[in-house]
Amino acid sequence: MRRNCPNPAALRAEARLLTVAGFILLALGFPATLLLVAHALGPDGLAPLLPIMIGAPPIVLGYIACHVASQRLVKAKAIEAR
Repeated sequence: MRRNCPNPAALRAEARLLTVAGFILLALGFPATLLLVAHALGPDGLAPLLPIMIGAPPIVLGYIACHVASQRLVKAKAIEAR
């Protein structure tokens, strides 16, 4: 059976890609949520759950992508320490 042992450079490249994707998702999610909250609080407001339903998925996915990227960097550091 073949064992897959990633090298630190590949892990760092993957972490960079995940970080960029996470920041893009966060950059889209936060302003969209704030804009929808502003519209929901207005006089002819939207449904109060609409900002959560539209803004939460990109924010959560962006956070998860950045979290996984940091785990990849920790793993790369551990491999290099050996």
